[in-house]
Amino acid sequence: MKTNELVTIDLLATSDLHGQIGKSGISGNILKMATYVKHKRKANHHVLLLDNGGMLSGSMFAFYYAQIAPYKRNPMIKIMNDMQFDASGVSPDEFNFGLDFLNKSIALSRFPWLAANIEHSKTREPYFTTPYTVKYIDGIKIGIIGFTSSGLMENKNVEFEDEVVVGESMTSAKRWVRYLHEKESPDFLIMLYHGGLNTYTDKNNYRSYYSNNAENMIKSTEGVNVIITGHQEHNVDLKVAETQFIQPGKDATNIVDMSIQFRKRTNSVEIVDTSIKHVEISSYPEDRDLLELTHFDQKAVQHWSEQCVVDSPVVLNYKEFTDIFTKPHRFMACIQNSMAHAFSGESFVCAHIGNPTGQGLRGVLHVKDVYNAYVHTDKPIHIKLSGKEIKRIIERTATALSKENESIIYNEDILEPTLMTIWKGFKYTIDLNKPVGNRVQLEQVEMDQKYDVIMTDYIFRHVNKIIEESTYEMSKKTVIEYMIDEIGEKKGKIDLDYEFEVK
Repeated sequence: MKTNELVTIDLLATSDLHGQIGKSGISGNILKMATYVKHKRKANHHVLLLDNGGMLSGSMFAFYYAQIAPYKRNPMIKIMNDMQFDASGVSPDEFNFGLDFLNKSIALSRFPWLAANIEHSKTREPYFTTPYTVKYIDGIKIGIIGFTSSGLMENKNVEFEDEVVVGESMTSAKRWVRYLHEKESPDFLIMLYHGGLNTYTDKNNYRSYYSNNAENMIKSTEGVNVIITGHQEHNVDLKVAETQFIQPGKDATNIVDMSIQFRKRTNSVEIVDTSIKHVEISSYPEDRDLLELTHFDQKAVQHWSEQCVVDSPVVLNYKEFTDIFTKPHRFMACIQNSMAHAFSGESFVCAHIGNPTGQGLRGVLHVKDVYNAYVHTDKPIHIKLSGKEIKRIIERTATALSKENESIIYNEDILEPTLMTIWKGFKYTIDLNKPVGNRVQLEQVEMDQKYDVIMTDYIFRHVNKIIEESTYEMSKKTVIEYMIDEIGEKKGKIDLDYEFEVK
């Protein structure tokens, strides 16, 4: 080691890329990002490229390669390999398409996936190979360790708990950061944490506050120089004590460029200076090599998404969000009918809205229209529930509703829009004049009798603590795929064949 030699390392960080490849109608994509990375590598050979997770789901492109054509090699992994990413964190959304899909993606990656607190259920060792990696750059030893917010994983690992358990983030961080320092003695330590910061969280929302606890992660550890956060999808540059917090935004629109200058001493390394910039990459051209590499991948998605579902105009739209869960609506009937096709026999159907910012469907429809109307990757499941459990789930929905001057008001701070359930197969009434917990009246449903119910895996993960049944059958297709089939078969003519009343 040359004493007093200065070395500058450029740390490039991304997060929540959401499979944004090619022309997606937004300002950025990973092909433009690749152009910036190449530019940096030409200017400085000492570049560290890290992703914080969240690249395998969240876009139509990602959906196609995970669900419609899972037998094909995922282009996102192909691109990240070509870009020579050094490591990636693990987002809870990586589990959206199942553990097998995630394991296959990791097996095809030429970079490690780091999540020290996602563990084998039997051995309690890290599930994704090593919990950290070490990079040597011109004699400087850089440690990189990953954690996934245990709060955000609470409703993700229910389906995989026989294989995977999630350790509490701060406890795992305290253990593994200490171990890394004792075993490796890095000159500089970077933590990938797929969770957000308390600073940007509503203090009154306990679950959100608990799930986004980057500041507390650092309080429980020592010697972390940089923590890359995610999931909240902000652009963050915040320093607390000796630790730099950064968050690179979402959808491949921004990349964090942190320049770190080191001075080599006889037996140590000194951090001389750091500077950070958030680079908005919309003005950069798409990388030509990656355009060629993904040409047929993009063509395949374009061909699938532009297929016509129904060539005569349909009317399945709504103006106000409350319209769909305060009275029967044809768009919700479409979702319910679609889910019912997943399993044979008569069943009650528990549906919910997929895209809370959408407004249903209207006009001549293509596959991409149906995808955008629902967006969620939910799959229908078949389960047995008692009348008492069904009532409990509907009561949960009713807690977010109230009356004001005879108008029905919805409070999403009480229950997220995607967790508001609408049922088919029996008639029920929600009386908002009654106290919370005693608002729902079911007709021709016995409290102690068991019924066949079709709901989504998403709803199951969020109600599994208030129901007894834990065994279920899951369909292979998603709600989106069943909706495409249903609308095509019915030519968009959906009857209102379910009843409920909110009063």
